[in-house]
Amino acid sequence: MDSLPGSYIATGRIPNAGTAWQKDPLSMLFGLCEGAMNYNKRVFIYGDKLIRVNLHWIRDYFLTMKGFRYTEKDLRSFPDLLLERQHPKGFFYEIIAPLTDIHSGHVIPGKFRVDGSPCRITSDECVLHEEGCRFGLTRLELEADIEYLMVEGVHMIWQATGDDAWMIRQLPRLEKGLAYMMSDSLRWDNQYELAKRPRTLDTWDFLDREDSSYDRAIRDDDPMGIFHGDNTGLYNALMLMARLYRIVGDEGKARKSEATASELRERIMKHLWNGQFFRHFLALTPVDYGVDETWQLSLSNAYALNRGILTLQERQAIIKTYQALRVKYGGELDDFRNLDPPYPCFKSMKPGVYVNGAIAPFVAGQLALGAFESGMEAYGVDVLDRMGCKILQDGKLSFLYNWSGVDVGGGPRCWCGAELLHAFCQGLAGVRDNGKLFEDVTISPRFVAANEPEAVVRLEYPSSGAYVEYEFRADYESRHLEVVLKSSHKRVQLRMYLPDDAKEKPVASRNFVEERVDQSRYLVFENPTPGERITIEF
Repeated sequence: MDSLPGSYIATGRIPNAGTAWQKDPLSMLFGLCEGAMNYNKRVFIYGDKLIRVNLHWIRDYFLTMKGFRYTEKDLRSFPDLLLERQHPKGFFYEIIAPLTDIHSGHVIPGKFRVDGSPCRITSDECVLHEEGCRFGLTRLELEADIEYLMVEGVHMIWQATGDDAWMIRQLPRLEKGLAYMMSDSLRWDNQYELAKRPRTLDTWDFLDREDSSYDRAIRDDDPMGIFHGDNTGLYNALMLMARLYRIVGDEGKARKSEATASELRERIMKHLWNGQFFRHFLALTPVDYGVDETWQLSLSNAYALNRGILTLQERQAIIKTYQALRVKYGGELDDFRNLDPPYPCFKSMKPGVYVNGAIAPFVAGQLALGAFESGMEAYGVDVLDRMGCKILQDGKLSFLYNWSGVDVGGGPRCWCGAELLHAFCQGLAGVRDNGKLFEDVTISPRFVAANEPEAVVRLEYPSSGAYVEYEFRADYESRHLEVVLKSSHKRVQLRMYLPDDAKEKPVASRNFVEERVDQSRYLVFENPTPGERITIEF
């Protein structure tokens, strides 16, 4: 079969060609997600530089990069802007906004802080305005996750571009950022030795006070707490740093980073894990919000599934907790709620409003990816299928839905599209880049879980031209699978997922090792060559 340029996942089971009649959305999911990502894309003129953003918050940008790294050439213009302007304390700015926008950090006319001083959205220290520029850079002071997200972003950019020299220049900045996160009195709790923040809804950027709409600096009387997502994200960043240290040959720093991560994990599991999932907040300043936060499931539990911090059994416990929400409430998308139980009221938000319990596609994406990697492949397919049907039904992907499935507006669709695409590419298509430029890649086709008869997967990094491509075919009546790798790699591991009813001793065209993920079975083939046809009789 001839190749086409670019990135795509083509599937064979397409019952109808017209989109209005499409009841099998996997064949269209890549395009649907790409459309959602493009919705928030734009280019700003910052001084004498062009800055591509998607979205103009670095958090959303890196979360969306999980998808657009396969479709965009420029990954660095926005991160470079912030990396090069790192604050002397070690923190990073996170937002670029025009001076007419309050997020730029300019003084807000008619608004004052509680002490009577003129108000800007964040503290004076967290604002940068360069002379002659129509934009400002800000860090919302209450945010505690930017430094670990910067590590994730640099790692993804290095993977896609293969630029070792650029990555090496960023390592001291990333080190300084993580050191800030783990030492500054605003960010680090010395009693628990965990990252802290003011009381927010999960990873969100506002507090339970009305003026938090326009004042997100930290006050002395703001209630503080330890939020699990900041800490699982920090753990993941430390492990990524260890990987990057080894790339540059610094084994000492790699081991030190891993040891720090290991010690951090012990504290996270001791203080934040309730046996089924991570508790929402561990209060440092006790406030009764009307909910037992020890048993409050918040959205970053879905992210924890894919941060390397949990055992298989712990991941499955979280997934089952989400699945139970659909059983409990009975809605088609109720397992994607971003907070359960919601607060009776948080900053005037009633239950089910915005991030106080609404339905979130970005939760669905992380949940699907976690399921694919945790021996729950059928559920991963089910999540993608239901979200694909919802997009087709509405004609768009929304950021949040109410409990009736109605778009409630607000927020970046690009983030949602990227998380679903990430689950599609790494989960169902099973492509994982273990290094850079797909030089060392693991391919785990899971199309059997979707009963797909054939698929062609091609994922390219446009920033470098590196790509991975393979063809998959299945004949379920004759019980035959085959895969042809069409791309070249220094190392490739092919993990073929078998149907649940496969016989105990399948026969393959070359030697394999069988691997089990709970009850799921994979046949693992080392270093198939380009053009080699690997067949399995199951």
